[in-house]
Amino acid sequence: MTSLQMSLCLTTIALSARLAMGADLASAQRAYAEKDYATALKESATLAEQGNADAQLLLGRMYLMGEGITKDNDQAVKWFEASAAQGNADSQFMLGSMYLLPQKDVAKGVSLLRMSADQGNQDAQYLLGKAYARGLPSLPRDLIQAELWLSLAASKNLQFYKNELDNAESQMTPSEIASGRALAAAWKPKAVVQPQTNDEYRKGGSPKARQD
Repeated sequence: MTSLQMSLCLTTIALSARLAMGADLASAQRAYAEKDYATALKESATLAEQGNADAQLLLGRMYLMGEGITKDNDQAVKWFEASAAQGNADSQFMLGSMYLLPQKDVAKGVSLLRMSADQGNQDAQYLLGKAYARGLPSLPRDLIQAELWLSLAASKNLQFYKNELDNAESQMTPSEIASGRALAAAWKPKAVVQPQTNDEYRKGGSPKARQD
């Protein structure tokens, strides 16, 4: 077998493995949607161990909600972190919410939500906007940032997000609204945003976008 034939053979094997993994993930997601949690758990756990970010997200959600398995927040965090480390926006949102909402680690929660929001996750944009609108002991209130993220969350005209934006704007000056809207107009989604180290969280550094 020539080197070219060997290369083509290896490429075919790798492609077949990826296609099989995709098929198994679709099966796990379908089982989850049909509330066949035993099947979803079995199939997603295998893929999660292999490093599939979407399977890790699904497995983390099942641990978080206690679906088909005993509820375990530590395991949920483990799998969300593994998925978030690969730039999965939904896992970044889930993990960020778990840190922010109970104020367990506001800086880390905001940073994770920002990573997700930067990729266009609407729920992360909403939650980030709400956090800035209200302010927290370790997160100063910033109505311009609130306008930015709530505007982006409401951009698809879903009434819930629009109502939240209207409520926030009732507490803003015309200048704050205009500044936030200008930021929203200039905003562009990032392809994949990677997490920071713990030291970078503390310093408030910006998340890093992966350059593909």
